[in-house]
Amino acid sequence: MTETKTYRGKTLDEVLPQIRAELGDDAIILRRREGIVGGIGGFFGRRCVEVDAIPSPAAASRTVALPARTVFDAYDSHHDDAGDDAENPVIRTMLDQAHPFAQALQAAELRAEGPAPTATIAEAEDEDEGAEEFQAIEFPPIAGDGDWEAAAAHAVAAGLPAAVVEALARDARRAMQPFAQSTSPLDLLERALARQIKVEHSWKTKRRTIALVGAAGAGKTLTAAKLCHAYATGSTLAVRTLSLEPPADAYRLGALTEHLDIGVRVAQTPDTAARAAARMSGESLIVVDTPPVSATDPDGIADLAAMLEAVRPDETHLVVPAWADARATVALHEAITAHFPVTRITITRLDEVGSVAAAVGLSFTLKRPLAYVTDGRRAIGGLRPADAAELAGLALSTVELEAAA
Repeated sequence: MTETKTYRGKTLDEVLPQIRAELGDDAIILRRREGIVGGIGGFFGRRCVEVDAIPSPAAASRTVALPARTVFDAYDSHHDDAGDDAENPVIRTMLDQAHPFAQALQAAELRAEGPAPTATIAEAEDEDEGAEEFQAIEFPPIAGDGDWEAAAAHAVAAGLPAAVVEALARDARRAMQPFAQSTSPLDLLERALARQIKVEHSWKTKRRTIALVGAAGAGKTLTAAKLCHAYATGSTLAVRTLSLEPPADAYRLGALTEHLDIGVRVAQTPDTAARAAARMSGESLIVVDTPPVSATDPDGIADLAAMLEAVRPDETHLVVPAWADARATVALHEAITAHFPVTRITITRLDEVGSVAAAVGLSFTLKRPLAYVTDGRRAIGGLRPADAAELAGLALSTVELEAAA
């Protein structure tokens, strides 16, 4: 059986001379593939052509120990007694089929090298006998390493963690670019980001208690009011509010929700918080507003933890403004979770930043899903469930403007 040899080079023109030198001018090409070699983890590889070839069957028949008639006897359509030197019909058929493509490759070599060689290489796999000229395949332009490095640098500059961007670029380049070769790396990064953002904003139980916690200025009270407005006016749920802030501060939540006629209960100790929660045990949705906390005030966090333990919320949202500093937010999260769990993240004040990349990046860093996003300073409207595609677009919107400029 003839051994197939594989040759590799940057182009077919680079590979052909080597095939002729080793297998002869009448060698047969069985398969040609284009691919990428080298690089690290799928990145920075070089495009190449890989060709499988064998010597011409006619040439091989001159070196085999047994006559061709004996070797191919099982496939012959008839058998005669013409002797061992009779021409084998299988070999003749293979050579006849290869002939048109030997001419096609000869034409290609003439364009690349000038004078025609004395013999050609037959490409046996393609059996379209009507082909008169070899046509190179036109591939769409593929973004190179520089394009991907620039897109990644823009995404990091927008606020996404470098490790997250690296993982997104690897995913986009491996799993998405082959099917969207004309799409820019930046757009592919956005799609990959949308696939990875985790969102969670629903529940299956009849009753739900949502507690909002965060630093001063995060927008907890306004977010609590927005939640109350959305559910009180847009659903059949019975909505109540509980403020764990001092009465003077709790007044603001009451003012923002007063025309809803849902009432605001105030509690400042674990005992009063437990009694207030018990009186609202039959309500469908309870929104709990809390006093601001700081990573540098562990006593304040411990006091809040004691009151939340009495309330027993089903969800505890860390409320983060879109412009929040990532390091400060991570420190606050660590201080809070040392006393009670944070289950979700709500991003506020989207209208105050050009990109939400930093806030979205916190979801990856803290390994918590995003629940809601808000904008505007009014209690009515401006709050919506987190949507991964929208957030991915908002995260890289500033980057797109820079790229267009």
